Amino acid sequence: MAGKKKSEDFIFLYNKKEKISKLVKDFTVIPSHEIVKYLLNKEIYLPNYLHKALIRKNIAPAIADADSSNKFSDEMKFRLRWFDKFTIFQLERLALGYQLPINVTEYKKDFWDIIVRNRSELGINNLEFVKLQNLTLKYAREPQESYDAMMEEFRQVYFEPDGYFDGTLIEDAKEVLSNATTLTEIRDLGKRYNVEIPRRINKKQLIDIVSLKLGFDEEKREEIAKKSILEIERYAKRRKVNVSIELKKDDMIEYILIKMPQTVAPKYTNSLKVFAGMNIEEYLYNLKFQEIASVVSDKRKKRVRTGFLVLIAIVVVAAVGYLIYTNFIV
Repeated sequence: MAGKKKSEDFIFLYNKKEKISKLVKDFTVIPSHEIVKYLLNKEIYLPNYLHKALIRKNIAPAIADADSSNKFSDEMKFRLRWFDKFTIFQLERLALGYQLPINVTEYKKDFWDIIVRNRSELGINNLEFVKLQNLTLKYAREPQESYDAMMEEFRQVYFEPDGYFDGTLIEDAKEVLSNATTLTEIRDLGKRYNVEIPRRINKKQLIDIVSLKLGFDEEKREEIAKKSILEIERYAKRRKVNVSIELKKDDMIEYILIKMPQTVAPKYTNSLKVFAGMNIEEYLYNLKFQEIASVVSDKRKKRVRTGFLVLIAIVVVAAVGYLIYTNFIV
């Protein structure tokens, strides 16, 4: 997203000038099934890291003062040092565990802001937003859906790009999961990806992992299969592959990455091209800053207006009092 687009304030629909901030706010009433239907029709798919950034921006204000808050335990305060790198699982777990509800209206507003400002790159014509405006009239009085209901639909359009896991670059994911999750949470993460993590692995599983990590063919695999478990562990360690039948936290994370279903995900080259050069986290941070500044500005204007009205009232009262006084003297 270029700098020019970030400062774009208006969009023209049928020669009518529409403020983008109002447009995206109006679009928040559109239910997720309609959003997904529209995106699929346009063959628009979005990377998981966009979803992660939207959640993070949503709950970030709630943990801004975590160090001085009684809401979080000392252990959680320590883990929150890695908040900026949290994966989707960690963000959702944090929100659920500490009753930080993800505001669906705000999520959708930020979602639409990014879509609208990248409309040309995503192949969206301005006039298509008129159809979406019609949907806002249809659903204006409907209650907002829950986060879980929204995500049931949105999963159809979100995808994991190569080199990413749970919305995060794989190496960053390994680091943050290792430093900021418990063993129980890692097991729950495994279940999310249909991986049951054993307490310890057997020799066959050990051979599978080593073979996969070292890219062995069948002949090489049969060769290490003749070794004992201890010999295989030492063999792997000499080749910079730390693996053991006793799974530690890092091993459990690796186990998920290796054992999770390896589906051939579509590349969605265009979507990746659109968002590749965009720092979504920074953009959403600036967007939040602008929202806060706007609220402060509105409050300041309200105070000035109120002060002005009070001043007028004082002048009127004083004038009336003066007239009464002068008439009384006369």
